[in-house]
Parts: sequence; C-alpha cells; structure tokens
Amino acid sequence: MDRDRIGISTAAFYPDHLTEDALTAIAELGFRVVEIFLQANAEYAPRFGALLDRRRRALDLDVHSLHLYATYFDLWTPYPRMAEEIRDRFRRLLEVAALVDAQALTWHGLRYGLDNAGLREAFFDSAAWAGERARDAGLTLCIENVSWCYLRRPEHVRAIRQAGLPVAFTFDAFQARESEVEPAAMVRAMGDRLATVHLSDYHPEGPRHLPPGDGTLDWPAVLRALQDVAYAGPLILETAHVRDAEVLKASRAFVRHLWERVARGED
Repeated sequence: MDRDRIGISTAAFYPDHLTEDALTAIAELGFRVVEIFLQANAEYAPRFGALLDRRRRALDLDVHSLHLYATYFDLWTPYPRMAEEIRDRFRRLLEVAALVDAQALTWHGLRYGLDNAGLREAFFDSAAWAGERARDAGLTLCIENVSWCYLRRPEHVRAIRQAGLPVAFTFDAFQARESEVEPAAMVRAMGDRLATVHLSDYHPEGPRHLPPGDGTLDWPAVLRALQDVAYAGPLILETAHVRDAEVLKASRAFVRHLWERVARGED
C-alpha cells in the first residue's frame, strides 16, 4: 500500500487545535492526505479557505475532502429565510473546497425526524439540490453513515441509490458498528459509490472513535470488504481525544500492515 494513502481528519485534533493548526500537526506526523472538518461558521468563508490553502501547500498536504458540521446544513428546513442562509453557506463551502482542491464533501444529512416520511422526502430533495451543485463544482457530495442520522443501515443506502440522487457515500466503520450493523455489509451496499472512508474502532463500554485495533471491530472483515468493492480512495483515520502522537502513528501502521495482509489473503 502507498504510505500516503492512509490519511487523517483534522477532527482527530479537535478541540485542542484550531483547524488550520491541525494541518501543521498532521504534517509533523508524516501524513500527506487529510480530510478537513470545518468546525465553526467563520470557517465557511473564502477568506478562511485561502488560509487553509496557503497552509496545506506549505506543508505539502493533499486535501481529499471537507467534512460539514452537521447542524449547519439542515437544507430541508421549511423556513424560507433559514433555508436561504443554509444554501448560501453551502455555496461558500463550495468556494472553500475549490480553493483547497478538495475532491469530496462529507455530509451527515438528515439527523432528526428519521421516521417522518415528509422529512425524508424533503431531505432527498435537498440532497439532490446539493449534490447537483457539488457536481457542477467538480466535487462529490458524500452522505455518511451515522448512527443517529438517516443513513445508518444498508437499506437506507439502497433507498438513496434507487432514488438516483447525485451523491456518493462516506463509510464510517465506527458508526456502522454503533448502528448495530455489520460494517462489511454497509461497505458492500455502498459499493462503487463509495468515495471516502473513515476508520476508528468501537467498543460497547469504551470511548467513542477509538484508534483502530483498540476496540472490537473485525478489521480484517472491514478491509476485505473494501478490497472486494475495489475501493481505491484514501483511508482516513478519524479518532477522538488521542493526544499521544505515537498512538496515531501506531494506528497508521496497524491499518497499513493489515491491509497488506488482507490483500495477500493472510488475514
């Protein structure tokens, strides 16, 4: 495996580092591919995008994707003034993405009223609107599987695919297990529409978003599923509250070593 294929999210350094400073910490650890999680409203602005671009170029980092803050993008809201504010923020997000040469966006999507048919329809409509504008900007809008959002089981993936929405998917191994879904089943449902992968581990009695290898996930099965669907994108570490740089380095080594073993059929 190419050593630069295993990336990391700036979210792994939240809240101890500002988003732009997380890029410096990432480069110091030897990572070259990043997902940038835009945390604050002020970060959804071309001026901030220009700052990120200068920083990532100076550090020789490639930005695979931008992660949207969930509560800032309830595009399905019925209140017209709020809807226009959110759409304007999405347009500014596209400007930021263009500045840093991102390829994809990660979006949680619908996060309340999950059993409300009207809300689901409004969410699908808003996903079509956002996906089309992302596509026109040369980006892929990816809806992520999240335990507390709409997209949390394989049947939800199939519903989005069958609706023909102009979106792809972000697979999150931790979120799949927290949703009581076999991660490999979610990967296979996403299949050729899988564009981004988040890796962190799960333990029913432990902290959320553990480093890979520190929980109960069947990592050979997860990585085998990714290889079975011919996923060729980056593997983004998305741990939380890890302050020891050696732990992050060990996570990268764990994933690389296991990926290569699975590829050789040694798992």
